[in-house]
Amino acid sequence: MRRVRILQIGDVHYPDWQASASDIDAKDNKFSPTITGKLRGSSLRAVLSKLRRLALTQSLDAIAFMGDFTSRGETRYISAAFQHFSLLCRARGRTSQALPLIFVPGNHDVNRKDALELGSTEKFSAIAALAERFGWESIPVDQPVHFSLPPRSNCANVMLVNTAMGSWELQNLPEFLRTRLKKLDSSSEPVDLGVTDASVHSPATPPEEPAAAVIKDLEDQYYGQLDTPYLSGPMLSGLMSLVHQRETRFGIVIGHHNLLPQKTPRITPYAEMLNSGFVRSQLLLSDKPIVYLHGHIHSDPVEIVSDPRSPNGKLICISAPEIQAGFNELVFFITDHGELVGVRLIPYRTNVADGTISEGSHCFISTIASGKAALNGATFDLLRRLRDYTKERGRSLLFWDEVVDATSAGSQTQDLEDSLLMLQAARIIEIDGLTKANSEWRIKIGDE
Repeated sequence: MRRVRILQIGDVHYPDWQASASDIDAKDNKFSPTITGKLRGSSLRAVLSKLRRLALTQSLDAIAFMGDFTSRGETRYISAAFQHFSLLCRARGRTSQALPLIFVPGNHDVNRKDALELGSTEKFSAIAALAERFGWESIPVDQPVHFSLPPRSNCANVMLVNTAMGSWELQNLPEFLRTRLKKLDSSSEPVDLGVTDASVHSPATPPEEPAAAVIKDLEDQYYGQLDTPYLSGPMLSGLMSLVHQRETRFGIVIGHHNLLPQKTPRITPYAEMLNSGFVRSQLLLSDKPIVYLHGHIHSDPVEIVSDPRSPNGKLICISAPEIQAGFNELVFFITDHGELVGVRLIPYRTNVADGTISEGSHCFISTIASGKAALNGATFDLLRRLRDYTKERGRSLLFWDEVVDATSAGSQTQDLEDSLLMLQAARIIEIDGLTKANSEWRIKIGDE
């Protein structure tokens, strides 16, 4: 079995970076600020340090950024972000192109002036040029970008899509908003989109917390509430053409916006992609596992959509948090025949109070619908030996070291883990503790 490892980095918002300091109980304010400064940690610094360490490991296949390098269309920061992460993620900086770096545009990456003057596709030309200049993968504009990981292999098909095409397309908005936004200047006040009195909110739709950012002007309001994300017709057609290719057993699709409504109530006219429901239905009709990676919502849900009429289809939506909160590591387990067995999600999350980042509980997502057909002879032989072993001992539950002993795996622990994951994905065995190290697994062997 082959493994493909990708780091998934959420919204960056480079202009808004703040080196948030950890808590210090400074009872004596006469101490030198230098001392307290050295005692403090920074969660952002911890994220970047962890990202750097993982980026330099040999087994990593790509780093994918979910968009929003900048904020409010301030495009002068996008070049700095490309340069920063090129230096951070590659051993020899931007001159090294060994590790694929991936970026998809977000709504904040679109500048209002560029959009109004250059049009719906040319507004992305500067970002596309920067990606080429720093040796990143091509940016999707009006068609998806397709490549394999590892490069020049048929292991994992990656498809990048542009969900920010509708950003600053004013024709998508009501006429009174179009007029206001065309005349936008520094004194433009936000538009009242509804009642904000907390007393009118029902328990099912709580008001925003007091800590939420206050909308300062109409431009802020546009990026936060009035954007109109969608997947264009040519983009979706191109994506589905790639997904339906015979050699595509599964797909990894990367876009900025969410395909499902977010958990936190979002008070805005356009809370998700305008055609997200149609996109979801098309992906499910492919009858293949599709993993959709995104950002935008600054939280980290993992959601699975399926349709019983497409028994092999499964849409797995994985969101990465904003970068200051951490990032995800994703491990794709793929058979030698190109079938996706499952995805392991390893979250790295920050603790602002002490300025550290730590590895959270793993999550394993099975993607095989009917697994016996996907099992090879060696895996069936392993299953036979495990069943014989459990019959001898009169119990069906085994610990990892017992499985190693029963199979004489010795140093071939990765091969053994692969086979057990195949059996778990095929629902023939049940692994308790799959989110932990394999030494802590408890394996329940099913009957014949």
